[in-house]
Amino acid sequence: MTLAFAGHRCCDHSPSGGYDQVCELFPDAGWIEGRALQAGRLEWHRRPRPDQGSEPTVVHVFYGDCSGKALPPLLRERFPRAAVLSSVHQPVARLQHDVEALEALRRSHAVLAVSELQGRDLLALRLGVPVHTLPHGVWTRVFQSTTTAPAVRDHVLIVGSFLRDWAAARRVAADLAAAGVRSVALGAGARNNLADSAHVEVCGWVSEPELADRYHRATAVFLPFLEATASNALLEAMAAGCPVICPRLPSLVDEYLGDDLDAFDPGRHDVAVARLLRYVRDPAAREARAQALRARVQRFDWGHLRARYAAMFEAVSARAAWRDDTGSVDGHVTLQRSV
Repeated sequence: MTLAFAGHRCCDHSPSGGYDQVCELFPDAGWIEGRALQAGRLEWHRRPRPDQGSEPTVVHVFYGDCSGKALPPLLRERFPRAAVLSSVHQPVARLQHDVEALEALRRSHAVLAVSELQGRDLLALRLGVPVHTLPHGVWTRVFQSTTTAPAVRDHVLIVGSFLRDWAAARRVAADLAAAGVRSVALGAGARNNLADSAHVEVCGWVSEPELADRYHRATAVFLPFLEATASNALLEAMAAGCPVICPRLPSLVDEYLGDDLDAFDPGRHDVAVARLLRYVRDPAAREARAQALRARVQRFDWGHLRARYAAMFEAVSARAAWRDDTGSVDGHVTLQRSV
């Protein structure tokens, strides 16, 4: 099997954050620049090692349902013998209305979901291709504490941009301010949506070490998702041992966090505020939660996930051999969980 990746980095991710970190697990694989390919050029972020073969047999498209959705047909044309695997990151409730994205997934030879619930929802769309499930990952070492813990954690951190409920963020920040607790927000979404808030301190770009330090210095992270399947910010906070308060979204609480102890139902911002204030006022409760999160997140360390990704790529490559001369695959479609 000769592996290549296709796509580009998100500009709002830290250097060691984002789904493209899977590339670091396979340093001999090529990495095709997605925007150049859309413009008709084959350019490489990273060229494959010469002894890996002249053409890839598997190409993994990042964000095949959004920023990478133009790539599957282009890759099939340029590499007709390769199997194209497209990762899916959006909640299916949002994806099912995107005709272009659905067509891109149908033009792939397989798709990869970042949660099992998302995978089952994808099967229900009848895309006609196999659906694999493997979680998103994090480099836990990057976000683990390297300094002495602060004596006082007196603020709440809001991180990230995609599918956030900014009205909820404002409401919760106002309630926290009334209780004497600061809210600090990071990310392009916060700069665009919270900069005029009297109750939120919005930061500019921060370095990765500062980002990790901010997780350690916060009482908790508030993630006001509208919908979600996986989240860089959630995994980073877990690795740092920072409690996460978020809506009760099954992929997040069941598959990533492992429980809904700090989750709240839609509209119950009073519950979110109460959970946040508990961690402000009870350092022992915060430390207990921090230990549980640091233990839980180890299963999502990229190093731990490598073998599962390798097995999935091999399975996709093997299935590619079943294609006929037109590149089609048979109609056997199942949910495949790589373990």
